[in-house]
Amino acid sequence: MLRFVFFTALCAACISSAAAIVGGKSGEHGAREHTVFLTSRVQDCSGTLIARDLVLTAAHCVASGGNFSMSTSAGSIPVAQVAIHPAFRRDSYETHKPSPDIAIVKLASPAPRHLRPAKLATDKAFPPRDTVFVIAGFGEAVEGDRNVGTLRTAQLINGGTTGGIMLRLHALKTAPGSGSCTGDSGGSAYRSDGPVLVLYGVIAWAGGKSGRNCGVVTGIVLVANQLDWIRATAKRLGTKLD
Repeated sequence: MLRFVFFTALCAACISSAAAIVGGKSGEHGAREHTVFLTSRVQDCSGTLIARDLVLTAAHCVASGGNFSMSTSAGSIPVAQVAIHPAFRRDSYETHKPSPDIAIVKLASPAPRHLRPAKLATDKAFPPRDTVFVIAGFGEAVEGDRNVGTLRTAQLINGGTTGGIMLRLHALKTAPGSGSCTGDSGGSAYRSDGPVLVLYGVIAWAGGKSGRNCGVVTGIVLVANQLDWIRATAKRLGTKLD
């Protein structure tokens, strides 16, 4: 699920919590080692493996409860515990007051070896406008088709900050209409450090136009700004981050 809300700076966009990636590409990509698919009877979301038994995702995905599992090619792994950022507000998208829409889920058993924890960004400085990111998620490729579960990626560029804790990402001019959509909530926003993908953000919301909810803007919560909470919560859940 994606949260869609209206921000003044996005006067042409209808924004909601994010789902799957429209205008994205499927197939082999380095994100496949880190970005994972979380499922429940209530909704489907994406996430990023940050330890062998921890997944970072969006708070709004898990705030309403439900029995989530991480779906992998080797089978499903149940979620044993959920920790939501204490400053997350469920009404953030209705009140237009950004809050840290992130959560950590602890798996009942370690992830299979073909998945690896992602490296977390530590630089709290806002990247320059037009900085390129790669987003990854398991959401819809066509808005409204409810066909989720395939990993897709897309390149987006930084269009500015929202509330000092999020970035607004936009499609490249060469690939208009790309962005997160339903099912991509909680997914990954990476930047490359040489051959290594570094997790800079968690997909939180998406916006569209002309009656659509996807394809114009993708909102991400910056990981580095929440790193102290991420590390402390991992420790409380019994896992030490690398």
